[in-house]
Amino acid sequence: MKSAIRLMVAVMGVWMGLAGVEHGIGEILQGSVIPNGLMIQSWPDSAFFHSLNGEPAMTLLPNLLLTGILTVLFSLLFTGWSVFFARHRLSGQGMMLLSIPMLLFGGGIFPPILGFLIGFAATRVPVETSPKPVSGLNQLLGRGWQWIFAACCAAWLALFPGVAVLGYFFGVDETGVILAIMAAAFCLLLLAFWSGVQHDRLELS
Repeated sequence: MKSAIRLMVAVMGVWMGLAGVEHGIGEILQGSVIPNGLMIQSWPDSAFFHSLNGEPAMTLLPNLLLTGILTVLFSLLFTGWSVFFARHRLSGQGMMLLSIPMLLFGGGIFPPILGFLIGFAATRVPVETSPKPVSGLNQLLGRGWQWIFAACCAAWLALFPGVAVLGYFFGVDETGVILAIMAAAFCLLLLAFWSGVQHDRLELS
């Protein structure tokens, strides 16, 4: 896959899709029960997800088993779309559409929202020619895209499943630590996107 942005979209899309599947499995294991309201927990009794408040999600359905099944279905569709249609001109639009039922039917909060943003990023992929030469800081970012994206992946690993691992195995459950990991993951995601755009511009120039 030549485009840095397309590679980033595929990798992060799979990541968010699998996160949605994980939510769905937790909901399925709760069985055919009626949720207390719109907001639910995918893993309410899991010690592993205690530091993540049981993995919050939302559902419009009055049944957690059905919610979990639909979550897994739409999350797998999102994952497959991210991989097999990453080079399609409508790849981003498809991801944005699939992230909506993920959000409404138990796929968590962050995975579908980030999936939507990743899909939006896919619509920004350069298509043919770079409008002007890349120079200065943008050129430096473009040439260092692989390292920036590697740091981005490391930060997201630290967030998912890293935060749960830290809490369960090492007792690290401080809000400040979790917020710092989240901030690093989001900032590096934005930086990786921008450097990916510059990398693709360099390739097209």
